[in-house]
Amino acid sequence: MRMKNLFWLAASAALACASCAPVEDPTSSHSVTSPAADKETAVEKMPQEAPRGLKERVEAAIRQVRERDLLVTHSFWTVFHGILGTGLDAQLYDPDADKRFNAVDYIRKGGTIRGMQFLPMKDGLDVRTGPQFVGQGHQDQFVAEMVQWGLPSKTPFVVNGQQYTFADFINHTQMRARVTQKQELSWAILIIGQHKGVDCRWTNSFGEKLRFEDVVRYELNQPIDNAACGGTHRLFGLTWVYHLHLAKGGKIEGVWKDVRDKLVLYQQRARKYRNSDGSFSTRYLAGPGNAHDIQVRIGSSGHVLEWLALSLPDSELTKPWMQEAASALSTMILDNAGAGVESGSLYHAAHGLRIYHDRVFGNLRARGTESPLPLPPAETDAGK
Repeated sequence: MRMKNLFWLAASAALACASCAPVEDPTSSHSVTSPAADKETAVEKMPQEAPRGLKERVEAAIRQVRERDLLVTHSFWTVFHGILGTGLDAQLYDPDADKRFNAVDYIRKGGTIRGMQFLPMKDGLDVRTGPQFVGQGHQDQFVAEMVQWGLPSKTPFVVNGQQYTFADFINHTQMRARVTQKQELSWAILIIGQHKGVDCRWTNSFGEKLRFEDVVRYELNQPIDNAACGGTHRLFGLTWVYHLHLAKGGKIEGVWKDVRDKLVLYQQRARKYRNSDGSFSTRYLAGPGNAHDIQVRIGSSGHVLEWLALSLPDSELTKPWMQEAASALSTMILDNAGAGVESGSLYHAAHGLRIYHDRVFGNLRARGTESPLPLPPAETDAGK
C-alpha cells in the first residue's frame, strides 16, 4: 500500500522558488530498489557516449515520482503540477474510498479540489489565481501546463453545471493578453502560439489590435533573473514559441533573432554556473550557487534542466555537461524517495527528466498521451 500521510515543506523550500513553491507534496512508501526494476520499455536511441546506467537512472527517477500518491485532499497547486510531471494519465487517489481515478477527468467533470475554481467570463473561462501555493500561482499557468501535454481543445469541462470545452480557456487567454499594461505572459505566449499560431493577429477584449510578435516582444523585454523560478518559466515559453516559429519556416530575424540571442545567452549561463556534481546553480541563472538544502537543489536543477531539455539541440543534450546534470537530478530524486519533496520542484524536475529522456533515449511508452513538444530543427545553432 502507498503511504497516505502528508509531508509539510520546510520554510527554506518555499523561499527558494518564490511563487513556484507549494505547501504540500504527494508521498509514497515505494522506494526504488534498482533501476533495472523499471518494466517500461523505451525506443532505443542512446548515444554511444552516454555514461553507463544514465538511461536507467533517469527512468527510475521518473518512475519514483509517478509512484508517489497524488491525493484528492491535496491542493489544486499540487494536483495540476502532478499532471505536468507525470502526464494526462496522472491518477488521483482517494484514501477514504481506496480508489484511484484519472486526475484530468476528475477536474473536467466538476470534481472538487481545494483551491481550484474556474470562472466563466464573457470570452471564455478563467482560472482563479491564489491563494498562494494552494490555487494557481500565475496567470494562465494551469492552461499552459495542460497545453504542454497536448490536451485537445475540444475536451469538455463542466463548470457550475454548464458545458464548456478546453477551447474556452484558450480563448480567454488570448482575449485577455495585452501589452499596454503589465501582465505575466510567460504562459500565455505558449498557449496562444500553440493553438492560434505564431503568426496570428487579433483584437483583444480591450479593443487593442495585436500581433503575436507584439506579445512575444513584450515577454522578451521582461526580466529573467528575478522572475518566478529564476526566469525558467519565461525562457520555457519563449523557447516553445521560437521552435514553433522555426517549424513553420520562420526566419531568425526581428524579434525572433532577439529571442534566439537571449536563449543562447542563458544556455551559456546555465552551463557556466553549474556545480561540480553536475547540478545547476541554486541561484538558477543569476550566478553560481551551491546551497545544501535538497529542496532548493531539486527545485533549481529541475527547473533549469526542464528548460534546457526543451531548448538545446540534440547534439548538446548528449554532451557530458547535460548528461551529468540529468544524472545529478535523477540521483537527488532517488536518494529522497522516502522523503517529502515540495511538489512544484518535484514535478517540474520530473517533467524535465521526461523531456530529456524522450529526446535522448526515445519516448517512454505506456504513458498515455504524448507531449506535443516543439523541438529545435537539426540545423539550429542554439546553444553553440
